[in-house]
Amino acid sequence: MKKTKFDLWIGGINLFNCIFFIASWFAIFGATFTTRMAMFYYLFAWAGVIINAIAVVQAHNLKISLVGPILGVIGNALYGFTAALALPAVIINIVSSFFIFMQHDNKKKE
Repeated sequence: MKKTKFDLWIGGINLFNCIFFIASWFAIFGATFTTRMAMFYYLFAWAGVIINAIAVVQAHNLKISLVGPILGVIGNALYGFTAALALPAVIINIVSSFFIFMQHDNKKKE
């Protein structure tokens, strides 16, 4: 079974972003949400998009499942667009991490 070198890291980053996105709720509802904090959370979200996009390319080149990295891009992009979509972003990132950790070959015949 093929795996990229970075599957463990990418799945971990997606789980870390889940925790980070949940922590942002407490910052937002605690009335301490400033522009600097917002930029900090958005920076992690867009970094997750970039890292998962790289994972999509690597998975495509190795002909392994693309589901996890694509869901990672979607989940991090949801939060990157607006923090109001934090709950769907957390759920999608958890599912994304599961698929990344359980990476498998494509079932397509060549």
